[in-house]
Amino acid sequence: MKYKIAVFCFVSFLFFSCTTKNKTFHAPEIGWTINLIDAWDIESTRKVDQDIHEGLALIENSGESVYVSGKEIGLFVLRSDEITKFQATIIPFEETCENEWNDKYPQIKNVIYSIFASQGVQADSTSSKETIDNVAFEVFNIKLSQNGSTLMEQNMYRTYINGYDFIINMSHNSINDKNAMLATLRASKFDKK
Repeated sequence: MKYKIAVFCFVSFLFFSCTTKNKTFHAPEIGWTINLIDAWDIESTRKVDQDIHEGLALIENSGESVYVSGKEIGLFVLRSDEITKFQATIIPFEETCENEWNDKYPQIKNVIYSIFASQGVQADSTSSKETIDNVAFEVFNIKLSQNGSTLMEQNMYRTYINGYDFIINMSHNSINDKNAMLATLRASKFDKK
């Protein structure tokens, strides 16, 4: 499994390196184009691999069981500092029954809550919907705090497009970083059908 994750991250990094020009990224699978934030760093495959292992360990320690298919495709991870990152991922998802993709959403939220609760972190959340370039997204915002202090905020945008579960995660502890990531996402474009 460790080998598959490392190979996956390396291939994703090569794919990203080969398809970016002037800090613009295009994901042909979902017809999405985004202009990346210039001053931010593209995260190394080694760091992505470390983050995946740490995330899987947190899930395991929370008592939750989550199926990780190994088919996840990391489109890119941009980072401005240790906390602040903008990550885009797609996962092939073929619905076997009506609304199967939508039915997963509450389960994902419950897993997220369990992971943070197992670490003694309080999670305050809101859910909404937002349309970006005529594509509807489910939005899940979480403010994390511990001992009365805000640690960070996470914003997850999720949609089902062209047979993929498309997920964008933005983590930050600065309103300026949040606004930069949201402006970048909201300016992105999807191919018209």
